[in-house]
Amino acid sequence: RLIFLHGSNVVSNSNMRGAAGTSAEVHGKMSSRESETKVTGHMANHDVSNGEPKNLNIQNSSHKRTISHGDHVGISIPNEFDNLADITDFPVSKGEIPFFWHIPRSAGGTVNDIFGRCLGLTLASDAGAAAKKSDELSVVKAAKQFNYVNVDMSTTEGIERAKTLKLAQGELADLVISTLLFPASSIFSSEHKGRMFTVMRHPVERAVSLFHYVQDTQWRRSNKKELANLGMEDYFKSGLAENNWVTRFLINEPKKGELTREDVNKAKETLRRKCLIGLLSQKGETFDRFERYFGISVKGEDTKDCHEKKLQWAWPLKHRHDEVEEGTALWDLIMSENKHDMELYNYASDVLFEEQGMMLKKA
Repeated sequence: RLIFLHGSNVVSNSNMRGAAGTSAEVHGKMSSRESETKVTGHMANHDVSNGEPKNLNIQNSSHKRTISHGDHVGISIPNEFDNLADITDFPVSKGEIPFFWHIPRSAGGTVNDIFGRCLGLTLASDAGAAAKKSDELSVVKAAKQFNYVNVDMSTTEGIERAKTLKLAQGELADLVISTLLFPASSIFSSEHKGRMFTVMRHPVERAVSLFHYVQDTQWRRSNKKELANLGMEDYFKSGLAENNWVTRFLINEPKKGELTREDVNKAKETLRRKCLIGLLSQKGETFDRFERYFGISVKGEDTKDCHEKKLQWAWPLKHRHDEVEEGTALWDLIMSENKHDMELYNYASDVLFEEQGMMLKKA
């Protein structure tokens, strides 16, 4: 049996090979701060050095290290991503909507707080689950928190409702946040494309963090005795843990058995073409890139203070726990369940993060 994460509920599902669902993170209360963030449209276009838009091809960028993309370059990716802009179609065009693909336990709360609370953007996220249902889209102005659209992007039903109400065309949301990559991608259109970005975390660190977080915040609080005191090694040996979650969600195959080389290549090519990569291990550089990519200028002392606080020392949903040391039997056990995610992470961090950094420096 494997754990199926869905909001704050945990359900076992024997048919799931990878633990699929929405973020295990939930948004807490946030205090308001005056924001002086300069953003036009959904988010402003970049100013480039010569004043002209550039289409930058990062595939052929030179680099101080010899890097091989592999044989995945140029292969077809799912049609569902047709309405996500290619990252090399740069700068961001008016009408395109930033879309944060939230990988659980990978800075989702920090993205939510910095963009929503500190920078004052209106979010379309799981926050909309608390809004009253309506036949029209509207913005909920939450006191001392952040503004959000009255749609729930954490469930397939909520995303379908957002699509029906034409969320992407409505120009109410400055930023869409969802863990459900394929359903969320369907809300965009050729005239209102999504601009995908994400934060990636080392697969072992993410798996360990997810175990401790869910055990403390869900299993113990709901008095699930068989899970509340389950040891980490027993958890990963039992088949309850995720198996290559990131790879599976990139190819929309959460129920598939063993993944193939074709699956991994398709996941790599999707990231290469469609996604601006951030790394949890480099949060400062990551958020600087996000803001430059989407043309955000952070101004005002209150905004800068909020930004620094959430990024450097008071990030939301912080959860302390012991780390698993590399080279131990437990590390190897977790790695064996996430070998494809590890390959994907190495490709994203060693190749894409480096090349995209050069792309932004040229702009």
